[in-house]
Amino acid sequence: MVGDDPITEVPDVVGLSAADASEIVRKAGLVPMGPGETAAPARGVIIDQRPIGTAGAEKGAAVHLWTGPPGESADTSPSPLTESGDLDPV
Repeated sequence: MVGDDPITEVPDVVGLSAADASEIVRKAGLVPMGPGETAAPARGVIIDQRPIGTAGAEKGAAVHLWTGPPGESADTSPSPLTESGDLDPV
């Protein structure tokens, strides 16, 4: 056995408010943190986390949370292209 601490599943908190996400991470036995070992975010919406949701981590391990303004989504897909009458078909 690598460590003496039990392994727990990291909750997926992307899309939740920072306050709700931090509470859920704590209830899983993990420690919410901001990027670069800063304090857990207090405002905004979680747009990314490490380790990712459903990964395994030792109880007491840090879960790093990144936030964006309310209403921001973690979806960074480009906008779909629209057709233009000025383009020649291939």
